[in-house]
Amino acid sequence: MERGAQQLVKIMAAAMLFGIVVMAMRPEYRAAVAALWQGKPESSPVWTSNAAYYPGIPWTTERRHAD
Repeated sequence: MERGAQQLVKIMAAAMLFGIVVMAMRPEYRAAVAALWQGKPESSPVWTSNAAYYPGIPWTTERRHAD
């Protein structure tokens, strides 16, 4: 069981490292991270391309919380 957990941790670490490499190499993802960091996700190139690709879905930055 412990060996399986160690293997899972290695897989997750590799996935995180791969994600960081992709974000570092792709300008769209770097801009998306910068937009999220600045609190303006709607200015992200990924956000705008998704909004153009899915015109029937209303895109908003409004967060809905269940009370």
